Amino acid sequence: MATSDHRVESHLAPTSVLADALLEKVTDLPSFVAFLAALRDDRTDAAAKDRLNPPSPHGPGANAWENVSIENFLEAAVGWAEDWKDREDGPLVDSNPWRVAAKIIYAGKYYE
Repeated sequence: MATSDHRVESHLAPTSVLADALLEKVTDLPSFVAFLAALRDDRTDAAAKDRLNPPSPHGPGANAWENVSIENFLEAAVGWAEDWKDREDGPLVDSNPWRVAAKIIYAGKYYE
C-alpha cells in the first residue's frame, strides 16, 4: 500500500524528525541544501542501524526507510510525483519550487 504523505512519527530517530521538520522550512537554496544534508544523515544513521539489526524483507528498515538503493529511491520519488502531480489539493500544490523539489525527494524515502 502506498503512503500518500509524510508525517513525523514518535518512533523515528532524531535524524528523521529533523529531516521532516526541515522539509517544511525549505524556501530557498540554502534551506534546500540543509534539508538534503539532514536526509543524508538520516539515511546514514538508518544504514548503520540496518547493519546491526537487518530489517524484515517485507517492511521498512531503520528510520522508516523503504527505498535504500538509489534505483528504488528515485523510482519512488518519480512515482510519488506522478501520482500527485495532477491533484489540485495535493502536497505538490505549493508556490515554492524549492519545497516542491524537497517533497519529491523526501518521498523517495518512504513511497512504495
